[in-house]
Amino acid sequence: MSLPTDRVLPELHRLLTAMEQCQEEIDRGPRQLRARGQTTAARQQALDDRKQALKQLRLLSDQKSLQLKSNETKLGDLRGKLNQASSNREFDAIKVQIEADQVANSVLEDEILEALEKVDLAQVDIRRLEEELAAAKVEEERYGKQIAAALPELEQRLAGLQTDLAEVETRLPPEVVPAYRRLVQAHGAGALAAVDNATCTSCYVRLTPQNAVSILQGQMMFCRTCGRLLFAADETAG
Repeated sequence: MSLPTDRVLPELHRLLTAMEQCQEEIDRGPRQLRARGQTTAARQQALDDRKQALKQLRLLSDQKSLQLKSNETKLGDLRGKLNQASSNREFDAIKVQIEADQVANSVLEDEILEALEKVDLAQVDIRRLEEELAAAKVEEERYGKQIAAALPELEQRLAGLQTDLAEVETRLPPEVVPAYRRLVQAHGAGALAAVDNATCTSCYVRLTPQNAVSILQGQMMFCRTCGRLLFAADETAG
């Protein structure tokens, strides 16, 4: 790659920026896929919880139904005793007990009806959650295939940028390379900063007129404030 000396640093900055963007695209896919996986897992958990709640509702309904059946048997026995009462006192006591048990059974019947209504609502809710879970699984699988299909092209693009970067880096003066490497390792594309209107665009400190002219002439220089490797912005480079 043939480049004028004053274009080496801008090209390095462009390539480093493009590499970061490409790597971000590569990394974004798995992150978003994990997020979709978490959505699927959350929907699965919600469905499991609702099924467990339905199981408890049914158990409660069954228990109340058994209790009602037991109470009805008890009422039958009391009615039999009522007919066999040997005194008015015994008759009245049994009658009071029957009336109390009938009230209790009426309350129990209402509770059973309420429990059955909750069972019906839970079943409707479960069908909805099952549909949402199925849709989440389909979306997760679709996105996974989309990521897998896009990955080879992104990796090829990144490899090409890395090759171009290595080639352009050979144009750096040997004495600049060690500091450049450290800056790139620490800041990525932010290792280099354009000088716009005699100002470093990384720390926004104004350069001395002499340094600003040197940058415009293509001299490689590090910012005295933030340490970035400076290059002339396109509009000032002419």
